[in-house]
Amino acid sequence: MYKICKWTTLAAFALALVLWLGFGGRDEFVGQEGGPYSPVVYISGLLALLGLVAATIMTVGFFGSSIQRTVKRNAIRYGMRK
Repeated sequence: MYKICKWTTLAAFALALVLWLGFGGRDEFVGQEGGPYSPVVYISGLLALLGLVAATIMTVGFFGSSIQRTVKRNAIRYGMRK
């Protein structure tokens, strides 16, 4: 699961950055005061959001397993296992 989340995060951020900087998403977003934008702006935003979600899942999984290992180790060390 970590490999999938890691590569999804990296690919989503890289593709969003290429679209944002390489295909004029930033120029269009900064240049207009509001209104409908081209699909480049929306797609790069959605890809960045996908990267954030994958990174969050990876972080929660890492810290959850780390806390679980610590609880098991402390239960064995201090004799609190039932």
